[in-house]
Amino acid sequence: MNKRFSDKSLSDIGDSIVSSVPQNTRKSHSSVWSQFENFCSERNYILQASTTPEEISNILMDYAYNMKKVDGSDYKESCVKTMWNVTAKLVQEKFFNEYQISINPFNDLCFKKARNARDSKRRELQAQADKRKVSSVALTEEELMKIKNLYLEENPDGLQKKLFFLASYELAWRGGEATNCLIKHFKYETDNNGKRTGRVEYNPIFSKTAQGGNHRLEDSKWLTTNKADLHMCPVRVLTLLLSKRTPNITCERLFLTVNPYWKKSSSSAWYKNTPIGRNEINKWTRCAAEEIGIDTKKVKITNHSTR
Repeated sequence: MNKRFSDKSLSDIGDSIVSSVPQNTRKSHSSVWSQFENFCSERNYILQASTTPEEISNILMDYAYNMKKVDGSDYKESCVKTMWNVTAKLVQEKFFNEYQISINPFNDLCFKKARNARDSKRRELQAQADKRKVSSVALTEEELMKIKNLYLEENPDGLQKKLFFLASYELAWRGGEATNCLIKHFKYETDNNGKRTGRVEYNPIFSKTAQGGNHRLEDSKWLTTNKADLHMCPVRVLTLLLSKRTPNITCERLFLTVNPYWKKSSSSAWYKNTPIGRNEINKWTRCAAEEIGIDTKKVKITNHSTR
């Protein structure tokens, strides 16, 4: 008789949990902890069961202000935040796993000075131009036009990316807005006789600026017909993309995974019934910028660059 439940031991479950952590995460945590151990060694700090929360707070406060790169220079302010937070989390885990002592550097009152030291160091670094968090660089009109001309609407990938860049500019999309864009966010405007006017209303429900449920945004945005250059007309390209959605597509997301067999005569579908992943869409602008010759190692290009 088959058992309803399996016989995995707690040890096996623990091993499975550890193995499921991404390798890059394990490496980064190991690197951060190694640096913290070196810092404690130089300062003669010892983390043991008898170490009080107040003493741990002082150690983290000292570390927040005095962590350095190998060459002795300061980290960028965003790195200070990340490294301190990871270190505090690892210290919390160490005391719980090794000594069954529960501390919370992120909420406990006794760690307030340590948190304040982290934030104070970040503000100090933000005053230095070379230590600030690097923001996305805006694309110029010329660069954006070059990108728009990269993609051919005669293939499924090119059609989606062409609309993406047209809509990103016309609708001032935020960096991740395209990922969650649904076809129901678009509505063709009609006159009193029911005839289309050539404009498409865009009103993203459940977006960052519309957190009130199904209530429409107070101000809609619009795609308008580009009569001067129909090749770059966002209304026409949107209509063409929607026409490629076969009846089997029930997914409401605008951008879908390309059907790898779309060229075969036996297949009439350009797209699968699955959306494109967030990470893939987030690379579109950077990859396009590289294709037109922008050095993305010197300037930060993201999907927000078209906004």
